Amino acid sequence: MFAHGFVYTAVHLVSSEVVSNTMKNIYESIKGINENDIPHITDLLEKLDIKKKIEITESLFKENKNIKNDTLKIALNNLHQITIKIKTELEEIGKDIEYSKTLYFQSFRTLPYMEKLEKLKNHNQLLDNRLDLTIKLLASNKN
Repeated sequence: MFAHGFVYTAVHLVSSEVVSNTMKNIYESIKGINENDIPHITDLLEKLDIKKKIEITESLFKENKNIKNDTLKIALNNLHQITIKIKTELEEIGKDIEYSKTLYFQSFRTLPYMEKLEKLKNHNQLLDNRLDLTIKLLASNKN
């Protein structure tokens, strides 16, 4: 008999192909945003260092695709979940930049992507935390 509210199910790791596709979309979004040459956004993306963190995340998935430890699978899947949120936020920022180009009197308007940049910062912090935790779990699993 199971305790109330708890049902254990097997944990499956997201496939490396799905992860690679997400990462590719992130790279494309960043490239598209940077092509607009908006200094404060370009500076923020550089400061957040998202591209390099995404490279590390993708590498972690490739190196651990056959891992058996459920805790590590959960940690890696959580990394993928936050990268999906980052991908979505970057895509939305790109759309907002394109939309803002169509507006008259741009300098007098609130830019539609400013709130999304704040969300991107939050998602980036979550990515940092999850990467740190995953690396610690991987290190402890090897001992």
